[in-house]
Amino acid sequence: MIELTEDSILNGKIKLFQPENGYRVAIDPIILANFVTLKAHHKVLDVGCGVGAISLILKMKENLSEVTALDIDEEMCQICMQNSAANALDLEVINMGIEENTFLEERLFDQVVTNPPFLEKKSSRTSESKKQANVETISLTEWIRRCLNKLKSNGIFSIIHRASRLEEILSALKNTAGAINITPIFPKYNWEANRIVVQAQKSNKSETKILPGVVVHRDDGNYSDYMCRVLSGNF
Repeated sequence: MIELTEDSILNGKIKLFQPENGYRVAIDPIILANFVTLKAHHKVLDVGCGVGAISLILKMKENLSEVTALDIDEEMCQICMQNSAANALDLEVINMGIEENTFLEERLFDQVVTNPPFLEKKSSRTSESKKQANVETISLTEWIRRCLNKLKSNGIFSIIHRASRLEEILSALKNTAGAINITPIFPKYNWEANRIVVQAQKSNKSETKILPGVVVHRDDGNYSDYMCRVLSGNF
């Protein structure tokens, strides 16, 4: 049995059970969820959902949406279902990898969101307890292509990743999605961006835009005013 802690996000609006050791929810999924705009009855797929932070936030934002949480890790899926019940936010949780062909033959979605593993297999030095969540099982390019395969025409794809992987992300989107919006995420003012949020629309050929960036911390180390709103759930 995994030892769990009971935590909360968005100033207590969402209760979150998560492993005491191993991967724990940071601000990346909360930032990404902030960028996703939902409509009632939208069908949303969260690829690599972990304990369900993004899925829960999206369901809270638009309760009439249909949110499917997908993860290859059976234990994470069980915790995600526990979090779904604890928050009375109805999620469909599927224990399966995005690379499994049986899933790719099924439904299409209005939106696909993902906070994928950040580390390439060849460069990973992460601990065993974090490896499943942090280390790629397939290449980022293949991960993105399979996510795009799950989108309806004109559906929206949203990803948060390291800024250093932007070229690979744009290459994976080429010829399949356009109207790309890139938002740099800066750890502090006047620092280089270390994260990016990229959103794109399938089958759309409109131009790419770089949007104003988001600063996470002020110079005094406290969260920026923007991040205070995001972390409190005042989207």
